[in-house]
Amino acid sequence: MDNKRVVQKALNLTWSTEMKSRSVQSRMSDYQSSAISRLIYDIFGGEILKTHLHKGWHFYNRIDGERLDFTVSERNRTLADIQFEDIPAAYEEANLYYQEEDYSNLFLMFVRTFENLVGLESYRRRRAV
Repeated sequence: MDNKRVVQKALNLTWSTEMKSRSVQSRMSDYQSSAISRLIYDIFGGEILKTHLHKGWHFYNRIDGERLDFTVSERNRTLADIQFEDIPAAYEEANLYYQEEDYSNLFLMFVRTFENLVGLESYRRRRAV
C-alpha cells in the first residue's frame, strides 16, 4: 500500500475527532479495530483479518500480502506485541461492534482528512481549469 504514513496520519486525526464526539467509551478498542479495518477494506481493498486477544477479537487488514494494523502506534505499545494469527474475518464480523451511522460518519471524516492531507482539492481545481 502506498502512502501508509499519510493513511496513518489521516486515521489519527480522524480518530481523535471521533473520540471527542463520542459520549460512550465502552469497548472502544473493539470499535476502533473493527471500524478502522472495515474503513481500510472499503477504501483500499484487501482482506480483513482477526486475532484473538484476551478481551476479544482484534481486527486488521492485509493488502497485497502485507499485514497492516493501523490501530497499532508508538503510543499503543500493548498492541504492538501481538502474536498475529491472521484468521480471515467475514466482512460482517467487523460490523458487529458499531452502528452503521457511526461508521458512515467515521468514513466521511476520514475521506475529508485524507483529501486535505494529500491535497486532492487543489488537484481537482487545477484539472477543472
